[in-house]
Amino acid sequence: MRRMRGTAGLLVLGLVGLGGLSACNGGEPKAEGPSAKHREGRSEVLRGLMASKETVDPKALKAAGADVKGAQPPAQEGTGGSGQPQRPMGWTAGRVSWVGDDELLFVDGHGLEQEVRVDEATRFKLGDENAQLHDLSEGDEIRVTYEDQGQEWVARDVEAVPVVKPPGPNPESPPLR
Repeated sequence: MRRMRGTAGLLVLGLVGLGGLSACNGGEPKAEGPSAKHREGRSEVLRGLMASKETVDPKALKAAGADVKGAQPPAQEGTGGSGQPQRPMGWTAGRVSWVGDDELLFVDGHGLEQEVRVDEATRFKLGDENAQLHDLSEGDEIRVTYEDQGQEWVARDVEAVPVVKPPGPNPESPPLR
């Protein structure tokens, strides 16, 4: 009898243990096979492999190339925010030789005199401060960013470093002997 009780007790404990395991899985048996996310990942890899094995007919490529040669290139998407088409840009540096009402003459690093037109969109800096065209003077070193508009340059940014004059002699110092 004692043996029967022990066996019955083990049997009850086993059933309770299986019930606990079943409750951990939500009472549903475990799904077979990979998850949906795993299957999608494998499908993406397989699509990539298949795409790399696709072949293109060389004659079709040549025919498409001939069609494209005579076609106009697609229009540029943006204009830089101003509504104006973008123009070739460049920069140069030199020393101011003359300041006009709407132009600036300077001698570049090669010794050539350059002229650049300024307009209301031109930004000026003198040292670290914002400036105006009339704040520039002869001898100031400048760096000009410009748009090349065919026959003339139009300045977009002009950065100037004012001329630093060397200190003169101090009249109160004793003469050198």
